[in-house]
Amino acid sequence: MREVTKRLVNVALFLVVLGLITTSKEILATAIIPLTFLLLPYGVKVKSVEVKRNEPQYVGELLEVEIKIECVGFGVAKFLHKLPESFELVEGRNAVTSFVFGRRRVFLRYEAKLNERGFYELDELLFESEHPLLISKKLKRLRIDLKLEVRHRFKRLVRVETVRVKTKSPVSDVDVSKIGVPSTDFKEIREYSYGDPVKFVNWKATARTGRLMVNRYETEGKKTVWIFLDANAYMGNLLDYAVELASALAYHFCSRGHKVGLHVIGGKYLYPDVGGRQFRRIFDELVRVDYGREDLMSALERVKRFLLIYKPFVFLITRVEYSKPRDFVSEIVKMGLKCQVLTLKGELECDELAKRVFELSRVTAKRRVMALDVDTTKPIYSVVARLVK
Repeated sequence: MREVTKRLVNVALFLVVLGLITTSKEILATAIIPLTFLLLPYGVKVKSVEVKRNEPQYVGELLEVEIKIECVGFGVAKFLHKLPESFELVEGRNAVTSFVFGRRRVFLRYEAKLNERGFYELDELLFESEHPLLISKKLKRLRIDLKLEVRHRFKRLVRVETVRVKTKSPVSDVDVSKIGVPSTDFKEIREYSYGDPVKFVNWKATARTGRLMVNRYETEGKKTVWIFLDANAYMGNLLDYAVELASALAYHFCSRGHKVGLHVIGGKYLYPDVGGRQFRRIFDELVRVDYGREDLMSALERVKRFLLIYKPFVFLITRVEYSKPRDFVSEIVKMGLKCQVLTLKGELECDELAKRVFELSRVTAKRRVMALDVDTTKPIYSVVARLVK
C-alpha cells in the first residue's frame, strides 16, 4: 500500500471515529470524501500502437523512430521505449508521460545515433497506468515490431599504394605461391607432407634415404593468405577496428589475385578462394561478427588440414595481453608457415608478462613470426601500408 493510500484511509477512519464520538452526521458524511478517491474507477488501456522508422544499416547513422499510441481511460499513462547503452539519443525523447481522460493519442519521437554494430531487438515498450492521485499503478510490457541489424561500414583501401612509408614488417614473400598449378620447373626434393600428390613421389630418393621423398616444382600463381580474426570477448571495443582491419587485408590481397581464407576465432571459417566473389563472402561474414569464445589452439585445430594443404601466409589479429599466442605461433612454425601477428593496442598497454611470453615465441620462431603493434587511433590504410610493399 502506497503512502497516499494510507493517509486517505487514516483520514477516513479518523472522521468516522470523530463522527461517532460527537454523534455528528455531517462529520460521518465527510468521511466518505477520502474513500471516494480510493473507490474512484481509473485505468488507461492501449487500443493500438503504430511504429514508423527509417532503415539505418551502418554504424554512425541515425535511427529515427515515431511511435503513435491510442489510449482510452482515465489516469496517467507513462511510456518508455528502452534503448541499448550503445545508442546515443541526439534529439527528441524515448519516454513520455500524459494525462488521459477519455480518448487520447500519445506520441514518442526521437533520433538515436548507432555507435556499435550488432542485431538489436527493440520490440518492447514499457507502459505504466497510474491513478490520477498517484494512489496505485499498473505496469505492462507491450510488444512492437522494431528489430534492427547494424553493420560496420568498411572503407576500400584506395590510398594504400600512394602512401610512402618505411615498411616495418614487410611481407613481400606473400607473392610466392606454395600451392597452385605445378610448372615444369624443378625446384627441390623434400620429404613427403600431407597433401602432396602421389605422382610426385621420387622413388629413387625414397629408396636411398629410407623416407618417402617427393619432387617439388615451382608453382604458378600467388601465395595463399589466411586471416585469423580474434573475436573473443576480451577484444572489447577494439573488435570493430579488428574487423575493419581484417576486411582491409582481405580486400587488398583479393584484389591482387591471392587466395584468401578467413577464420573468425569464436565463429565461422571460410576456406581460401580467389577473386571478388571471395571478398564478398568474407565481407558478409565479417559484418556478422559478434563476440565468441574459443582459444587460439582450438581455432588452429579446426582449420589445420587446410593450412597443411595451402601452406598460406598467416595473419593473426588479436590482443596478445589476453590471448598469449605463444603455443599458436609455435605450432604455425612447426607446420613450416610464416605468421604476422597484429597486436591491437587499446588504452591499456600489454603487461610485462605478456610481452615476455610473446618475445619468447618470436625467438623460438626463428624469424618466421613477425609482430606489429597497431595503434588503433590511426587510419586503417596507414596500417596496411606498413605491412605490404
